[in-house]
Amino acid sequence: MSSVRYPNFDTLRIVAASSVVFSHAFLIATGSEETEPLHGTGLIAGVYGVFVFFILSGFLVTESAKRSAGLADYFRKRFLRIAPALVVSTLLITYVICPPFALDGATAFVLDPKVMSVAMQAIFLHSDGLYFSNIGFYPPPDGADYLPGIANGVLWTIRLEVIGYALIALLMAMSLFKGSRQIIATLIAFGLIGFSVAYGKVVSIEWVAALLFVLPSFCCGIIMNWLVQFHKPRGWLAALFALGFIPAVHFQILPETFCYIAAYPLIWIGAADFKAFGWFNTRSDISYGVYLYGWPVTQVIRAMVGDGLSGYEMAALALPVTALIAYLSWHLVEKPALRLKTATPKPAYRAA
Repeated sequence: MSSVRYPNFDTLRIVAASSVVFSHAFLIATGSEETEPLHGTGLIAGVYGVFVFFILSGFLVTESAKRSAGLADYFRKRFLRIAPALVVSTLLITYVICPPFALDGATAFVLDPKVMSVAMQAIFLHSDGLYFSNIGFYPPPDGADYLPGIANGVLWTIRLEVIGYALIALLMAMSLFKGSRQIIATLIAFGLIGFSVAYGKVVSIEWVAALLFVLPSFCCGIIMNWLVQFHKPRGWLAALFALGFIPAVHFQILPETFCYIAAYPLIWIGAADFKAFGWFNTRSDISYGVYLYGWPVTQVIRAMVGDGLSGYEMAALALPVTALIAYLSWHLVEKPALRLKTATPKPAYRAA
């Protein structure tokens, strides 16, 4: 399967990122997620989008590790993909978007040393979001007093993604991606899924609970990377898995079973030759930018427009603006950073 291409992964990531912006539009517009269309399934569309991100990440980061010359090469690629856009977006949101909404004035906000401290905590993944007590994008809505001060509420997944990178690096350091040894890494992934299922709902430490919440999705990606070495995903099998969504919704177990049902169809879609996806399969990978900028863009639109919009109307306004900013982020920040990668080195080992 080493020659198989996955031309639709960019499209899948854009859809996943857009689902996050879509869901948050309901929360920010109305102060509640109750009108979000998938809320009745137990989770909102944006969380399912996060699951999709982690499935694809587990698959692709495993492949990146297998193609890397060593740990240094692997970490360099991961750093260049995740860090530059995170740093730039956090600083732009902090010092360009937030000051006009500062409660004590823009100048006082910019000069406040605590503001830089909050930004640095977000950049170094010490906090799970970008929160300021001295800004208010709009008056607090009933039952959601916390919303107006959140400059970016999606960063909680970034540090979990980095932990996933560290997990792959550990498996790589143990040479578990060398040929037939990948089965051991796959068994470890199954074990981590079992651990997450057993303890995910009883852990009291917040960040650990969040990690166990997304870890099964990441591990499903690792397992799928092993599977495609000797099995080409089939459309009929993907359809069979997709039918599993029907009983999962009926029996109200979709959140718990989503990653197990979705992993195979996602990888099949990623490799399929869909002409309809051709428009999205460009050299502009805007998904990360959509994810990073969707929340602050929606907050600003809510501040400018005021009350009265539905979640659908807010999403219709936020998504195009976010996509434009994400396009600029890709071409001005992310793509130039990725050019800093050295020429692809000869892999230290190859997949079986």
